[in-house]
Amino acid sequence: MVIGDRLRGTYAMAVLLALLALCPSLVLSTGLLPLTGAMATDLGTSQTWLQVANGLSNAAFAVGVVFAAQLAQRFVQRRLFLSYSAAFLVGSLLAALAPSLPLLLVGRVLQGGTTGLMMISALPPLITRFGVRRLPWTVAIVNLGLFGATTLGPLVGGVTAGAGAWRSLMWVIAALGGLGLLAAVLGYPGFDPPEPQLPVDRPALVLASLGTVLTFLATSLVASVSLTSIVFWAPFVLGIASIVALVVVEARKDSALMPVRELATQLPVTGTVVAMVAGAAFVTVVELVQIHLASVAGEDPASAGRLFWPMPLGLLAASVALGALFRTRYLPVLVNVGLLALAGGCVLLLGLSATGGTGLVPVASAFLGFGAGATVTPGLFLAGLGVHAQLLGRAFALVQLLRLTAGFAVGPVVVHLAMSRSSLADGIHLGIWVSLVISVAGLVLSLLIPALSGARLHEPDLETWLEDGERALDSPATGAQVR
Repeated sequence: MVIGDRLRGTYAMAVLLALLALCPSLVLSTGLLPLTGAMATDLGTSQTWLQVANGLSNAAFAVGVVFAAQLAQRFVQRRLFLSYSAAFLVGSLLAALAPSLPLLLVGRVLQGGTTGLMMISALPPLITRFGVRRLPWTVAIVNLGLFGATTLGPLVGGVTAGAGAWRSLMWVIAALGGLGLLAAVLGYPGFDPPEPQLPVDRPALVLASLGTVLTFLATSLVASVSLTSIVFWAPFVLGIASIVALVVVEARKDSALMPVRELATQLPVTGTVVAMVAGAAFVTVVELVQIHLASVAGEDPASAGRLFWPMPLGLLAASVALGALFRTRYLPVLVNVGLLALAGGCVLLLGLSATGGTGLVPVASAFLGFGAGATVTPGLFLAGLGVHAQLLGRAFALVQLLRLTAGFAVGPVVVHLAMSRSSLADGIHLGIWVSLVISVAGLVLSLLIPALSGARLHEPDLETWLEDGERALDSPATGAQVR
């Protein structure tokens, strides 16, 4: 108890809790592709059903952030976080022990859902409770937690596949889950909910759940059906329509769970678009490269995974840049440089897909890692700085929901189109072109939206944001210059 009293609520424990909450599951989000063959054999199932399990895990992550935003307003966070951590440990143990697909499916859904829940319970307190002086360090750490683990996924997955040890990886994830639960017991503080009287926003919860589950399920099944099959397009269209309906319904409410009105000005719109576009381009191109290395270049899983070693280093460089620039006027500039880096990585990979070799993968990986680190999390913070601080968790939830949906609406479809070509090499080349176009389109939008809104670069007022709850950056009406 004495140790817990000393650790509880400290900055070091808040950082540890955020990293342990996010990193284990996010490593799996990009690390399981090389493992699917061995997992399918061991579990007596098909790779399609494994894709469904992973897709539903990601859907649960997206649903989890929305439910966490609701629960965080009404209940004491410590109890919530402890229950989330315990459920993540249970899910990880189920995934490690699973003798067949059903138990793995339950475990993966628990892993994804509780990671989304823990994100909203861990990040806003870390960002808002420790003062302006620590914010640059904090945003760099958040970047490592949100996307650093994602850039490690291909390396970890490849090396694990080479060793034939997918269950060992799941046991490591379970061990990290146990450490996270212990850290939560010792270090997560108790503080009162901000709005215990906030009504339960049932339309938001239902539409978010329906939209993500249907969209992610459809794109998980697309590899085994055609794009014209009703099995794909019916749930896909209904899912996307539900997400659109969520935004429309929440924009019309005075006390909405999802703060669409607050996020409708220039800065949050720009940040949300950047996070959606960059996340979709990154996840798509990384999966395409993994397929190229395995099926075109003929690399064994371990060798293919090791080719991605510069990607986390690129992410680390972006995190340092984010921390250094966070208190300056140049955060939007970093985002644009990140989109350029993503586009540059795609250009390099076009040469890779044309030659069939592997020499450009490490260099392109560094560009992709930097691009991901300089876009997705900075875009999330652009949105956060443009809303009142007390809405940060709810703003993060909506941006994450839209980002994940965009990634899964684009990535699996592009990969399916690539795999459907008569020449796999040509299909991957086409898929990388699509990722390049997406990155360039994101850069154009990132420049155009502020220009059409009359936005100017200026330093954020972080003291006012944290202490008074006001916006840290002025955010004009979107498109104000052309209205």
